[in-house]
Amino acid sequence: MEDVTTHMRGMNSVFLKKWISERYGEDTLNQISAKVSSLAREMLESPNPNKWYATSLTKEIYEVLDRKLSPNNPDALVDFGRFSAELSIKGFLRYLTRLLTVQQLFKRAKAFWKSYNKGGSIETDPITEEEGRKKTTVYVRGTSGVGPQGCKVLEGYIEVLISRTGVNDIVIEKKTCIHKGDKTCSWRVSWS
Repeated sequence: MEDVTTHMRGMNSVFLKKWISERYGEDTLNQISAKVSSLAREMLESPNPNKWYATSLTKEIYEVLDRKLSPNNPDALVDFGRFSAELSIKGFLRYLTRLLTVQQLFKRAKAFWKSYNKGGSIETDPITEEEGRKKTTVYVRGTSGVGPQGCKVLEGYIEVLISRTGVNDIVIEKKTCIHKGDKTCSWRVSWS
């Protein structure tokens, strides 16, 4: 059986509430809250950063957000992924990521994943070089519980983490998706 992400640490909800409020305002936060279950509403309105929440609650919020925001901003959830990554690497961790190579970052990604997720995993292929660009593939397993909208969030998150190592011209392309019948979600990532 696949190791599935069953719970996410409440920091994701803290960041989500902050992102909605800052980018779209309190009215939008209230509209989103009104369209989700009482458990998802509680998680969004009063998130506990140290609590573990079922991924189904996050999926529910992501789906409502996507329906509301994507007509005018199809990359809204990618933006949330970027926002969340920026907040995750504040302070000392921001300084540390500047000292890491992409390869070192990916080695630490497994431990970082476990601090925010129960179940699932992240890994990468070895980094190769082709036509002056370095590249790898990032695989995220066990995230079926957050739906295809969660893939958009992960894309933005991966982009920011890689950019903090000092590389330029990052290109991320979705390669496979469990929501389209593949065994895993993966992104081909390249940079100069």
